[in-house]
Amino acid sequence: MSMRLPAFRDGHAHPIFAGREALGPQLDGIKSLEQILEAVGKFAQANPQTEWIVGGAYERSLADTFLSTWLDEVVPDRPVVLHASDHHTIWVNSEALRRAGALESFPEVFPGFADTDASGRPTGTLRESGAMDVVLSCIPPLSMQSELQALNWAQERLLSNGIVQVQDAWIERGMAEIYLEALSRNQLKVATNLAFRITPENFEVDLDYYLDLRSKIEDANSPLLTAKTAKFFADGVLGSGTASVLEPYLDTHSHGEPVWEKEQLQKAANLYAERGFQLHIHAIGDAAVRDALGVISNAPKTDLPSVIAHAELVSDEDVPRFAQLGVIANMQPLWARPDGMLLSCRPRIGDRLEQMYKMRSLLAAGATISFGSDWPVSSVSPLEGIQTAVTRSYEGQANNPDEAIAVQDALIAYTDAVKKQLGSKDLEETVLLSADPREVDPSEISSIDVLEVRRGKEVLFSR
Repeated sequence: MSMRLPAFRDGHAHPIFAGREALGPQLDGIKSLEQILEAVGKFAQANPQTEWIVGGAYERSLADTFLSTWLDEVVPDRPVVLHASDHHTIWVNSEALRRAGALESFPEVFPGFADTDASGRPTGTLRESGAMDVVLSCIPPLSMQSELQALNWAQERLLSNGIVQVQDAWIERGMAEIYLEALSRNQLKVATNLAFRITPENFEVDLDYYLDLRSKIEDANSPLLTAKTAKFFADGVLGSGTASVLEPYLDTHSHGEPVWEKEQLQKAANLYAERGFQLHIHAIGDAAVRDALGVISNAPKTDLPSVIAHAELVSDEDVPRFAQLGVIANMQPLWARPDGMLLSCRPRIGDRLEQMYKMRSLLAAGATISFGSDWPVSSVSPLEGIQTAVTRSYEGQANNPDEAIAVQDALIAYTDAVKKQLGSKDLEETVLLSADPREVDPSEISSIDVLEVRRGKEVLFSR
């Protein structure tokens, strides 16, 4: 029996990035290297006019290191850039490395992580923005028409999954302008809050630019577009050994790589909070979470609650601090399922894998949890996320089932909690589902269909 409920909201996603990837070879769900190479080769043959082939997202756990020479076999004459499913890693061919100047002057061009072979040359696997940006910055910008095409595709996907509002959690130069253009053309359908990406390199020089964009968006005076948030990366990811952890990694014996010096992160957070920006901090390792909580506790208060995104590992000592500081934990429930992405972290962190995603503990301590997808890192479907949050299982395996939560709590995390996070106006948005998630077997929640999405009387999506 169908059920109409409040529409879903996504508290952390990347719609433009997802749409841009959709313009290139589609690698989601491919389970072998051979199939990836076949898909890239077919795309190259079908699109001979495409100078830079950019796509994703390949499953990072298929190999420890992805070699440029593998891609050279299918596309030797044009640069290829493929995003990994964690979106903290790219795999590139030799032509992409050549155009970035990496083959002639390695390692000088790479301030970040680039895997190397025995001779010290780059293999084609680049990790984190310091290394990735060396190649990504060489990709010619898309036309505005192509950017709008990417955004429209992303909005259709969001609406078809029942999502009426999203936090775009990575806005850099040129991206807010896409949303403003879509708004001016009456093409913006999914309400979007923009989070400007703040880095150690740009936090001072880009401040006036971000303030100007926020003013333009405020002048547009539309409930469909806001720019309330500043996004910081405190660390990397567990799969690459770059998340900042309290206990060292088992394989590298390092503690990961904080993105900022603590004093500099505090200075940057204060600078943006003083100007009314909500703080939204990516923190995956338990050391990064602790540092982020410390920064928030010492930063000026803003109208909207501060957010720690992901919070994959949280020390028991730090769980109560979320509620004490009024910090929202924006979590990606689908990441709690024991699939290849999660299990690939076990060699690095061992039994700590069983301590990840403390959803129930945070709720029990009085914290607010909002849910998001980090799409295109993982599926944008809230129903898949709800099923994982409730069952903590995947293909017969379970991960930390004691942290499973009730269906109603998961629904709130995808609705009211994101509204609280984003300070949303009530636009009477609803989703019609083929069944009530609270009334079906938890293992069947993801099979529920989204039938219709409405904003007031306007039908935004109908299956």
